[in-house]
Amino acid sequence: MELRDISRRVGIAAGVVTVLALAAPYAVLSGGAYASQLADYYASGIVGGAGIALFALLSAVVVASVDRGNLDPGTLAGAAVVLGVATTLSAVAWATAIEPSPMFRDNLWLVWHARVVVALSVPIPVAAAVYARDLLA
Repeated sequence: MELRDISRRVGIAAGVVTVLALAAPYAVLSGGAYASQLADYYASGIVGGAGIALFALLSAVVVASVDRGNLDPGTLAGAAVVLGVATTLSAVAWATAIEPSPMFRDNLWLVWHARVVVALSVPIPVAAAVYARDLLA
């Protein structure tokens, strides 16, 4: 397989997996007792969980559409790198801004959730950068 194709697939998969991992607490804990705490959890940080999901999905779409030929591939590859970096930086800002709540005491896996989201978002800019480098070389 060609390096460009592999990095494109990794970038798309990383964007989708990041969003799925980000949504896990909402899918598991969306109930009456934790509703306000879960809302605060996702609203933490500069752009919150919704912003991270938006950046991750937009990154996946841009990486997937580079070879379609509608716009200059170099421009789209650069935009994918910027969006990937924005995804990871917003995930880091979100993870550092989360305030522990009683919800964490009852669900200990939430202590690691934000760190996992950050770790899963790292391949997005890396794959986009590898794709851009191979495209422009």
